[in-house]
Amino acid sequence: MSRYLYLLILLSLSGKLLAQIPSGVPSKFLSQNNEKPEIGLYQRIDLRGDTTALDTTLGLHKLNKFNYLRRDDLELLPFANVGQSHNKLSLQMPAFSFVPSFAAGARRETQLSASDINYYRVPTPLTELYFKTAFVQGQQLDAFFTTNVSEGLNISLAYKGVRSLGQYQHILTSTGDFRGTVSYISADKHYQLKAHLVNQELLNRENGGLTESAMLLYTAADPEFDDRGRLDVNFENAQNVIHSAGYFAQQVYLFHPEEQGSLLHSIGLETAHQAKSFLYTQKTAFEGFGQAYKEDNLYTKATGFNTRIKAFSNLNLSQGLKITPYFSHISLRYGYDRLLDLSDGLIPSELSNRFFVSGLEVKGHWNTWQLDGGLSQGFGRGKEFGKINFRVQNSFGKGYSFGANYARDIRPVAVNMRLNQSDYKAYNWFNDFSPVIVQTLDLRFQLPYVGLLKGSLTQLENYAYFGLDENGDNPLPIQYDQKVQHLKIHHDKTWRLGSWGYQSEVIYQNVFSGAEVMPVPDLLARQTVFFEDEWFKKAAKIQTGVRLKYFTEFNLPAYDPVLAEFYVQTAESLGAFPLVDFFFQTKIRQTRLFLVYEHMNQLFQGQNNHFSAPGIPYRDASLRFGLVWNFFK
Repeated sequence: MSRYLYLLILLSLSGKLLAQIPSGVPSKFLSQNNEKPEIGLYQRIDLRGDTTALDTTLGLHKLNKFNYLRRDDLELLPFANVGQSHNKLSLQMPAFSFVPSFAAGARRETQLSASDINYYRVPTPLTELYFKTAFVQGQQLDAFFTTNVSEGLNISLAYKGVRSLGQYQHILTSTGDFRGTVSYISADKHYQLKAHLVNQELLNRENGGLTESAMLLYTAADPEFDDRGRLDVNFENAQNVIHSAGYFAQQVYLFHPEEQGSLLHSIGLETAHQAKSFLYTQKTAFEGFGQAYKEDNLYTKATGFNTRIKAFSNLNLSQGLKITPYFSHISLRYGYDRLLDLSDGLIPSELSNRFFVSGLEVKGHWNTWQLDGGLSQGFGRGKEFGKINFRVQNSFGKGYSFGANYARDIRPVAVNMRLNQSDYKAYNWFNDFSPVIVQTLDLRFQLPYVGLLKGSLTQLENYAYFGLDENGDNPLPIQYDQKVQHLKIHHDKTWRLGSWGYQSEVIYQNVFSGAEVMPVPDLLARQTVFFEDEWFKKAAKIQTGVRLKYFTEFNLPAYDPVLAEFYVQTAESLGAFPLVDFFFQTKIRQTRLFLVYEHMNQLFQGQNNHFSAPGIPYRDASLRFGLVWNFFK
């Protein structure tokens, strides 16, 4: 915890020290008469160049993002400790990539990619501190700092760390990630640079869930075991560690920065490299995972590397229509430091491939209509992958909008589904799976009296998932030989009457083909009743209320610690339990304070039926405190 406090102090002081450095930002970028700059001048820019202003408002959308992931977790179900895995309550396919997903899919929510990194432009140095209490001997902190050293040069530094012992035996989490960005525009506006570095280390100790006898004591709500540390777990000698490090750089040369009508607007080059590893260790073999090659000091480490070089150009075909043709080369390698010669075949030490990709992106606008789309095709060693997508949207007036998106892609199967090695005999395989074909149609409507209505229809072919073997003992990758079809409808509407408000979010899902391999709840809902007011002569805005989350019973996927993956199980149906939170949040100047009593209804239940996965209890009722604090010059 001391390192987090040190970092907090350091970043706080850095904002004050760097504020003394002449910014070089022109006066037109600042407010007049040395007044505090408008909040809209603090800009966040994504990799595509889309710009949004810093949001320091108070609202339910901020409450729903007040968590370890720093994003809305409506469709996720967290484990008992902060920084552990999140089970899925809906179909959530990873974004398309020619680089296949790495191992430890259950931890994918906590791993950063290039699309998660933002760049900034600020009139004065900005520091943001996120803090929230964890569970038993732990805290979580996300500290961020950015400044424009000159008009065209911005740097940012961030560190996110968590250490939490947890309420159950042997579920400690210790995570940390560092993010650093640089964005630069030359004085003549011809040259632009965006670059970042990311380094992550995610450690989770594993206990395999509660034993059968402990499950009986837990579900019966025996008061002697309100101290969850008294409940027996399957083992106390295992942990996994994910390490990821990488860099990204995008360089663009603009031929005519001020002439949008020129045909050849710019050319660019992107370079990226990422290295990942997944390590599972266990001091003594656990019989529940089957036979092992050795009885103690089990050790398995998977490593992956990928490098990408992309060249592109931006062309203005007409007013409002731009195309970006590109060509890229991708190389990747994934594997282990050994070969396994089994009775039924050889398990190789690694997978490697190279992809040559060509593609085209299109972006345009006419009046209130906007379109965005593209196509790409990649050729690798014996495989072809690619994607085509088209999106159109329109805002018809105040409160009215429409959007539609169609996408079809052919993507590689996750690497650990193709190749896996372990000291446990049942966890070794080598598969030559076919690429997965994903088609999705999304529709979106925003209407004043209806609210937000979204619908999606997804079809998957050659769907690959983790399921149980023929004996029902151990998980293994399986490729489904039929189509999976999934429908999701999402409605979101807020009503207000004076200082009172009510927000309803409802998701309906139906897997009408392939439900046995894709379990999801039919209904997922979050309902919030809240009260808003201004206190202390309007110096503090407050919002308080009750939030309820509920999902219908279904075959909640089980968790396997050796793989750090979820797998389909049909033995238990779980869910149909409410999660009720009481919350109080307030904004004083640029500081937002949060007080949340999570899962408070558990205090009044005669039985414990809440689980994040079979054998793994959900979080008990707990009082959580935290803040988000923005420091400006």
